[in-house]
Amino acid sequence: MKPKTPSKDWQTLIEEALLRRDDDARVLKQNRSPQRSAEILAAAIRVFARDGIVRARINDIAAEADVPPASIYDYFPGKEELAYAVPIQQQTEFYAEFLRRASKLGSSRERLVQFLHLTTDFARRHPDWARVLYLEVWPSVLIKETRVRHVLDDYGRIIVSLIAEGARRGEWPRQLNPYQTATIFIG
Repeated sequence: MKPKTPSKDWQTLIEEALLRRDDDARVLKQNRSPQRSAEILAAAIRVFARDGIVRARINDIAAEADVPPASIYDYFPGKEELAYAVPIQQQTEFYAEFLRRASKLGSSRERLVQFLHLTTDFARRHPDWARVLYLEVWPSVLIKETRVRHVLDDYGRIIVSLIAEGARRGEWPRQLNPYQTATIFIG
């Protein structure tokens, strides 16, 4: 049986993922609010990495961000929404960085290598996020929030699309099953 061909190219998948970040943007009250929101997200990542998402408390995140606990609720309705905002923000940052780099590359092979290299480099540069992603978020069967599930699943869809694009361009054999190969890369 011939493997199904992905319906979207990698650029479209990334553009859709970046729209999820925009869909997740909250209406902020002040000009300093985007910076404060980013500080709260960064603090949440550090606390989630240290304590785990389940054991993390809003008071701990507020202390880490150096804001009163009530201020967190000006930006996020609760810990659950904050826990959902973290992967959306971080993964879309990763996708945006890949898009900038990939636009300078000519082959699917170069883009796929860049995507996989950037995965490890991004984790190296963001170790707290890597711990949260790989030990808390990725293996969680509890993530039912559609926006989060989509932004995480986009990772695999982008790899599948790059593999399929390379096969169409003759960079590797066409009979290669892009889904099976992506599963091997993702591990």
